[in-house]
Amino acid sequence: MKLIIAIKNTLQTLLQPWLNAFNQAVELPLRRYDLDWLRVLAFGLLIFYHTGMLYSENWGFHFKSQYLSSNIENAMLLLSPWRMGLIWFISGVALRFIVARFSLGMFLITRSVKILLPLLVGIWFIVPIQLYAQMSQEAGLAMSFWQFYLQFFDLTNPLFNQYQAGIWPHVDVNHLWYLRSLWQFSLLLVLFIPLLHHPYMQALLTRLCERSIIIIFIVLLLPLCILKLSWPSDTFRYPMGALFLLYGYLLAWQPVFYSQLLRHWKRVLGAFIIGYLLVVAGYHIIWQNSASSQWQITSMDMLYTAQRLVGVLLMLALAQRFLNHDHPKLALLNCAVFPFYLLHQSVIIGLAFYLSELQLGGFVELLLILSLTFIICWLVFMGARRVDLLSPLLGIKVAGKYSTWQIKAGFCCGLILVSPLIFRLV
Repeated sequence: MKLIIAIKNTLQTLLQPWLNAFNQAVELPLRRYDLDWLRVLAFGLLIFYHTGMLYSENWGFHFKSQYLSSNIENAMLLLSPWRMGLIWFISGVALRFIVARFSLGMFLITRSVKILLPLLVGIWFIVPIQLYAQMSQEAGLAMSFWQFYLQFFDLTNPLFNQYQAGIWPHVDVNHLWYLRSLWQFSLLLVLFIPLLHHPYMQALLTRLCERSIIIIFIVLLLPLCILKLSWPSDTFRYPMGALFLLYGYLLAWQPVFYSQLLRHWKRVLGAFIIGYLLVVAGYHIIWQNSASSQWQITSMDMLYTAQRLVGVLLMLALAQRFLNHDHPKLALLNCAVFPFYLLHQSVIIGLAFYLSELQLGGFVELLLILSLTFIICWLVFMGARRVDLLSPLLGIKVAGKYSTWQIKAGFCCGLILVSPLIFRLV
């Protein structure tokens, strides 16, 4: 008994900084409608971006249309630098609000179930069509999707010997890598919460936000540049995402930061336009030129990294200026973001795969894929939100009509379902 009490006291001492951080009595800021709109727009842009990937001549993707063009890459460079940085920043802001509302235990349980349950559904039931289309195009797969799907559940099937980069051998996350990383980064963030909430850190952030917009930009840019110079390019998206999530978390409740962006939004817009033109020029002159020297490539990497940050700051500034208001449909659109994210790339690739046989021409095919992707995702969302059992599987919040014990039982069942995935990801 004495040993148990000693262990309990030791654990309580070790966990006290985290418990204090989660149990702080804080007054939550008003809801950020500008960030709600940004979340909807940022994930909506993924549909246009990933549809464009079908047609980009020089960028790799799981499936390619027969109507390839290098010109579309110029338009995609408008979004490419900052699209995921913005999503990660918004995720960091959302985490700051969630941490303020939940205890440490509830935070870990709810985040695990709400993120990993849709991820589990996604990798087994949504993503496989992407692998089918990819293998059909690359390896000349000669079977129907349903024949392929039955074999997909056999983790030792030799059919997938060349496709072994998944969570389980060939069961990969594809576009759902964001959910996997979001869960992992949320756990890492918990470890640093006592430091992030320390009064000295908060005072330091306040002083930074009171500086000029140029100083703020430089301070935020330096860690990104250091990461870019020291991290392999093929995995850079992970530390980049973690850093933007950290920025969102730290700056979530810094009103001076957002007022600075609002005050200087025209200057940020000007910097973004100049940066975009330089990125496009550098893309064709340096990145597409095999004879480019290392210093030219490094200079281009730094420019692209700077444009990444400028793009995020611009979107935050424009949202402050033009989107800081509620709308009757905003809550519904926000609810649709998660299922749209889960479904969109598989719908895009599935449509492209089957429409390619019709040879409709690039413009008609593109128009059909875009319009049908929005329609199919919307219909699935509207159907799933009406079935309480399906809603959590697609990341849709269930209406609050259940008792506390029923909600806890639901989370326990969800935690049991995702436990194999947790062991694979930790």
